Amino acid sequence: MSILLYGGAVLFLIGWIWNIVAAFKTGGALWGVLNIFLQPLVGIVSAAMKKSHWAPVGVMILGLILFLAGGGWATMNR
Repeated sequence: MSILLYGGAVLFLIGWIWNIVAAFKTGGALWGVLNIFLQPLVGIVSAAMKKSHWAPVGVMILGLILFLAGGGWATMNR
């Protein structure tokens, strides 16, 4: 149960850092700073506008799904 929670959190963190690095490389300082503070919304928008770096956004979404599923499962089994 908690493996989903922790695994999802780690995947989200990896995708978040990967997305920030990709935003700084392809979009410049503004997209990078916006990605730091307004994730995952700006990550999805910047990936759609630049038509690139969809992989880190996918990793973040997968991590978020696993995190929410693990947390929900943990509260159901108390």
